[in-house]
Amino acid sequence: MLDRFQLSATLSAQQLTGFKPELCQMKLPQARLLLWMCVLNRVLDSSAAALSVTQCVIMQYTNITCYWETTGHHLNISSYRLQVNKTSCESKHSFISVGSCNTSGSDCSVQPIDSALHCFCADVLASTRSGSIRSPPYFFSGVNAVKLRPPQITYLRPLEGRSGCLQVTWRMVESFPKNEKVYILLQMEYTTHNQTRSQTIQAFFKETLELCDLHPGSKYTVRLRAQDRRAHAHWSSWTSLDTTTAEKAPSAAPQLWRLIQPAEEAGRRSLTLLWKPVSWPEVNGVVLSYSATCRSDQDSSQWTCGSIDASRRSCILTVSDDPCHCSLTATNSAGTSPPAHITIPAHTHAEELPPPQAISVTPLDDTRLMVEWTAALNQSGFVVQWTSVPYSEPTSLHWEHINETARTFIVTGLLPEVPYNLSVVSLYGRQAGSGMSVIAFTREGVPSVGPNMTVLKTSSSGVVLKWDPVPLEKLHGFIQNYTVLYSINGKDKSEKVDGHVEQIPLGGLTEGTYNICVMAHTAVGGATGPCQMVVVGLEDVQVIPILLCALLLCFLILIIPVCMRVRIKRCLCPAVPDPSKSSLSVWSNAKPCQHKLPSLSPMNSIISVGQTTIYQDYGEKDYVPVQVFTYHTVPQDSNETETKTYNITSAVTHQDSKLTPAQAFPTHFLNQSYTKPDQVTPVGYKEDPQPSSDHLLFESLFTYKSNQADLCDYIHVSQSYAPVITTVDAYRTLDLNECPLFLQVLPEDTSSVNNGSYVTGVSQSHSLQPTKT
Repeated sequence: MLDRFQLSATLSAQQLTGFKPELCQMKLPQARLLLWMCVLNRVLDSSAAALSVTQCVIMQYTNITCYWETTGHHLNISSYRLQVNKTSCESKHSFISVGSCNTSGSDCSVQPIDSALHCFCADVLASTRSGSIRSPPYFFSGVNAVKLRPPQITYLRPLEGRSGCLQVTWRMVESFPKNEKVYILLQMEYTTHNQTRSQTIQAFFKETLELCDLHPGSKYTVRLRAQDRRAHAHWSSWTSLDTTTAEKAPSAAPQLWRLIQPAEEAGRRSLTLLWKPVSWPEVNGVVLSYSATCRSDQDSSQWTCGSIDASRRSCILTVSDDPCHCSLTATNSAGTSPPAHITIPAHTHAEELPPPQAISVTPLDDTRLMVEWTAALNQSGFVVQWTSVPYSEPTSLHWEHINETARTFIVTGLLPEVPYNLSVVSLYGRQAGSGMSVIAFTREGVPSVGPNMTVLKTSSSGVVLKWDPVPLEKLHGFIQNYTVLYSINGKDKSEKVDGHVEQIPLGGLTEGTYNICVMAHTAVGGATGPCQMVVVGLEDVQVIPILLCALLLCFLILIIPVCMRVRIKRCLCPAVPDPSKSSLSVWSNAKPCQHKLPSLSPMNSIISVGQTTIYQDYGEKDYVPVQVFTYHTVPQDSNETETKTYNITSAVTHQDSKLTPAQAFPTHFLNQSYTKPDQVTPVGYKEDPQPSSDHLLFESLFTYKSNQADLCDYIHVSQSYAPVITTVDAYRTLDLNECPLFLQVLPEDTSSVNNGSYVTGVSQSHSLQPTKT
C-alpha cells in the first residue's frame, strides 16, 4: 500500500512539474511539504471510496434499514455509525435528522419513521485505529425504497367437485390509503413435483383466487409475496402453505410384466406377475390397492390374487399350461385405473416370437451399464431386464418398458465386481417374445476363491487332475485362464491352460510327493485354490481310495456294535422276572410242593371265579382277551387228599403214590374264549361224565413218582390277568358258599395257552391285587 502511495506522490510531483514549471524554482523544503499534502489528500480520497452505502429499505411506518460494504480490509474498522436525514428532493442541501444507530456489522436500522413520502440521505462513519472514515452520502426517495410486509394466507383448500382446482384467500398486513392500493401487487407461486407456476395480480382487486388446471391428487405448495410497484426492486418475503388437490381415478394403467417358471408338474406352472406403480401425474392420488387376475383362453378357469396391498409389487399364481391373459388395475379413493393387459403363451408356444437380433453391453463407470440392441421394426416395444447373479427370487428382477424406437438403455444403480444378467425382450402387442441375454460387469476384480482340485488318476510318471470352475459371483470377473502349480523338493513348475479347460494330465513327472494346486485368472488378477499332496511313482495304486475304504471299514466295525447293542444285551443278559414284585407276594409263605391237592367231590370242576370285590377293584381296567381252561377231576379218596393254602410262588398238587397217573389226576381240559362282557357274571361250572382217554390233551404233563406227585416244574406264573371273566356257554353259577377255596387258572396270553403254560393258584374269599408281575 505504501508503494502505491509513493507512486501516487511521484505522479503528483510529475504533474506539478509538467503543468506548473514555475514550481520547480521553489525551495526543496517547500516542495516536500506540498508533496506530503498531495499524498494525504489521495489517502483520504481512497479511504472514503473503500466505504459506501449500497441500498436502504423502508419498512412502512416501521424503520429504515441501510446496507453498506467495505473494500479496504487493511483499515481495521472497529465500529460503524449510520446517520439518516430527511432532505429536500430537489436541492438536497437541507437536512433534518431522522435518527442514527451504531453497529459492528454491515447493516443497521433506524426507527421509527412517520412516513415514506420523503427523500432521505444516509451516510456511514467508520472508526479505525488511525481515525474515522465517512462514506459518501447516499440519497434515495422513500417511495422507491419501500418494502412491504408479507401477506397472510387465510384460507387454502381444494374445491368441491373440481379435482384440479384450489381456492386461495389472503389479506395484507398493512393498511393503505385508497389511492395507494392501486400500486400494491401480489405474486403467487404454486409448486408440485418441482414444477412451478406463478402469476402476478392486483393485491386489492380481489382477495380470493381460484387456481385451476392443476394435477388431481397432488400436493401443492402455494406462496405469496407483495410489492409496491413504485419500488420495483423490493419484494416482501414469501409466505407459504401446503395442500393437496382432490383425487381422481388414475388415468393410466400400471406397467405390467411377467416371469414364467418352468412347469413343475403336468398341466401346472408358476406365474409371477410384476408391476410398477402408476407414475405421476397419471396416478391422480394415492394408490390404495391393486387387483390382478388371469383367465384361461381355453375354458372358464380363472386365477386371482385378490386385493393386493399398495406396497407390494408382485403376485404369484399357479396357472395351467394353456394360453391365458392377465390384467392388473390400481385403485385410489376416487376410482380404479384402466386395466393393464399381458398375454401368457401356452407352455408349448413360449418361444415362438423372435428375440432382438443382437445385444451388447458397455460399462460406463462403476455404477452404470449401457445396453444396446438391434431389432426389426415390427415390434411394439421392448423390455430390458437385469438382475444380479446368482438369481435369488422374482422380486430381485429389475425391468423397464422401452418404446419401439429405442435401441439403447442405461442401467444405473449397479455395483462393481458383481455380475449382472441383462436381457432384452421384444414386445408384439400384448405378447412378449423370447429374450436375448448377456452377463456383464461394471468393473472386474480379482477372484475371491480358487478352484477345488480333484486327483482322478496317478501313475508312475504322471497324474490326471480335474477341478470345478469357480462360481461367477466369486470370480468377480470373466475367467481368462487356469494355471496348474506343482512343486517337488523346492522346485516350482506351472502349466497354463485356457479358461474352458477343466481337466489336464501332467506327464513326465519323477517319483515323489508333489504339492499341486490350481489358480484361476481374470483380467485383473488370480486366486489359488486349496493344494493337495499327490504321490507319484506307485503304478496304479490309488492312495486316496484305499485310505477312504480303510476309514469306512473302521467306521462300520465301530458303528455296528453300537447299533446292535440292544440285541446283544438281550442275548447275553435276558430279562428275568423279579418274584418279589409279583402279585403273589401277599400269599402264604409256605414252601411250594409240600401240600396235596384239595379234596374235591366227584365231578366237581375247579374253575376261575371272581368275588364281588374283584368287580369293584377292576371295573375300570381295560379288558383283555383271555382263554380259560376248565378241567374236571375223578373221584378220589378223601383220606388221601387235603386242601392247603399255597405260598406266593406257586400251588402244587400232591398225589397218592399208590395211584396210577391216570387215576391220580385224569384231567379233561376245555378251551373256552372270553371277551369283554356287557354284564359281569361269575364263572360257573358244568358237570361232565368221566372223560375218556381220547379227551386227555396234556397227559404228558403228569408223571408218576413212587413217593409223591410233584408238579412244580410245570407251574407257570402269569404276568397278565383278567379282572372280569364271563362265560360263553350257559353254565350254572357256582355259589361262594359251595366251595370255600378255588384254584385260578389264567393263561398269560393266547400263545402261552397254546404252548401248554398255565397259572394255578388258590383264590381266597378276598380279592386279588392287580399288581403286574
